[in-house]
Amino acid sequence: MSLNVSDIDRSLDFYQRILGFKMVDRSSNERAFLSVERHSSHLVELWHAKAGRSDTRRAGLYHFAILLPERKYLADMFQHLSERGGEVRFDGFADHLVSESIYIRDPDDIGIEVYCDRPSSQWKWYEDRVRMATERLDTENLLRESTASGWKAMPAKTVIGHVHLHVRNLAKAMKFYREALGLNFTATYPSAYFFAAGKYHHHVATNIWLGTSIQPASPEHAGLNHFGIELPSKEEYEKTAGRLEQYKSEEMPQQHGQPESVFLRDMDGITIRLYAR
Repeated sequence: MSLNVSDIDRSLDFYQRILGFKMVDRSSNERAFLSVERHSSHLVELWHAKAGRSDTRRAGLYHFAILLPERKYLADMFQHLSERGGEVRFDGFADHLVSESIYIRDPDDIGIEVYCDRPSSQWKWYEDRVRMATERLDTENLLRESTASGWKAMPAKTVIGHVHLHVRNLAKAMKFYREALGLNFTATYPSAYFFAAGKYHHHVATNIWLGTSIQPASPEHAGLNHFGIELPSKEEYEKTAGRLEQYKSEEMPQQHGQPESVFLRDMDGITIRLYAR
């Protein structure tokens, strides 16, 4: 997950001290890399934004989602964030049936979901659609799973679980993410579509909640720089990259020991990095 931020130092403080990531590299004042314990590569990349938060309604990031490996970690995170007072801006809490979620904002107003999946055996599928909803999170029940040691850092098996995007046209989003990229169409919500690889509830969500006449995504303002999709094999990477030739963006430099990549740009100007390890 690659983010444009207006102040690298301020964002590093937030993502390390508040969220519990660790910095693995900072090669300049323009870029920093964050990860978790025993993870072989970075999960979050911070770029210095050329401009601040856009005042114009644009396509781009609604939120990115940090998936914790166990419910006890979500309980500890909730307790930890609740004790930070004015340092944390909560955006809400939700039970999505397939998962439980906490929503916050970073210093640049970037939306962040921190969540834990329920066991997939409890997910309700109707043919190829999964049942999701937005219901009240039982925070009292969640806190019963908090541990005596409390929140220390992002646990080792933390991953970026999904991204949720503002787009201008759901039909075009369907064409790109399902037909071109090859993800499964897993769910609908009022003015939103959800897509996933395999039998997950969603890896990418798109919505038109800002309207259908918004501006395209900006690579210069605070917010999303790009997000990555890891393909399961080199063969699948080459096959997918070849199929998406028309969407290829300008080349971007390989960084921080990352594998070969191709960068795509969707119909809203959102940049996606495809790669395989």
